[in-house]
Amino acid sequence: MHQHKKIKILFLHANNKDIGGADYCLFKLSDQLDKDKFTPVICLSMKTEILELYEKACIRTYLIDMERIRKSYDPAYLIRLIFKFFPTIFKIKKIIKKENIHIVHGNDLLDIYGPIAGRLLGIPVSQHVRWILDSPYIFKKVITNFVYMLNNKIIAVSNGVAKEMFSSNHHVKPNVVTCYDWIDMEKVGQTKILSNIRTEFNISNNTPLVGLIGRLDPWKGQDVFIKAASIVLRSFPNTMFIIVGGIVEGRERELYGSMLIRLAEDLNIKDHVIFTGHREDIYNMINKFNILVHSSKTPDPLPGVVLEAMFCSKPVVGANAGGVPEEVADRKNGLLYTPGDYNEMAEAIIYLLQNPEVAKNMGRAGKDRVEKLFNKKYLCAKMERIYEELVCQR
Repeated sequence: MHQHKKIKILFLHANNKDIGGADYCLFKLSDQLDKDKFTPVICLSMKTEILELYEKACIRTYLIDMERIRKSYDPAYLIRLIFKFFPTIFKIKKIIKKENIHIVHGNDLLDIYGPIAGRLLGIPVSQHVRWILDSPYIFKKVITNFVYMLNNKIIAVSNGVAKEMFSSNHHVKPNVVTCYDWIDMEKVGQTKILSNIRTEFNISNNTPLVGLIGRLDPWKGQDVFIKAASIVLRSFPNTMFIIVGGIVEGRERELYGSMLIRLAEDLNIKDHVIFTGHREDIYNMINKFNILVHSSKTPDPLPGVVLEAMFCSKPVVGANAGGVPEEVADRKNGLLYTPGDYNEMAEAIIYLLQNPEVAKNMGRAGKDRVEKLFNKKYLCAKMERIYEELVCQR
């Protein structure tokens, strides 16, 4: 390839129905690439609000009907997947040829349509892995081995992901590299100020406010947070707990929200727990928290909300699994607890409420840590080098 020619990358993401961290991370990456060297092209499965970000950034986007690959034994789903699988790859091949693509990049573990199409056309393929499979060993091994063999390069979003998903004999496999995602709250519209949440919910400035942000999905562990809240209130009865996040549809997950409300009622703390639903003023909300809690029950690859809290100089109470220990240095910018252990979570929250000066210092340390380790300019340059190497290797 000639040096003066831009590297054209086709990014594919089949699961853009429920807008989440993976969607925003893909946008931030494609938008941040040096446009003098790279031209991003995006392929999504449906029209959602994420398209507005690409349109505003003048990034070319294709929509094709890709059936999301997921673990399901539903016969109707399996029939749809079988009938759509190869036509989807054929459509992607047409886009690759039309756009003269140099690299095809899948945005997550099961975004394999693009890498398969790229392989069939003999061009370099890479794939982000932003997921730690909580599945039987054999299923996990089959999936990860297939993805590893399919791609020229695997980009894990944390060392936790790389070790959990792509290690052999306690060593991470070759061609797997860790590159953290970064935060860019301006780019993903998280800085909208809808109101002062303390005024909105009638919470005084002297009332401790402990917040949790994430879609209402059982693995996110909001029930653990509510159980911990009931313990914290014994020591700090004026504390308010705020749960930010919308309901997720499918696989009966929409029932989880109502279960959480009942749990708060059963524990007699419903007057101390506020459910805000989906919000777009995340920066605004975190800035009013005293503490941000991360509550995922299963290993979380690299939760963006933890980085956002660190950026806002807030101490974090985080589950000690996945990529969280790479974000939260225990007792430096936050406290870690055993995932799912609401007693440990409560102890950590109580410690920070008892020691406000320590909590402030942890918040400041978090700001320094996020600016050094999760620096947008450095991490994007690392991704650019990966893409340049892929093209040179070809």
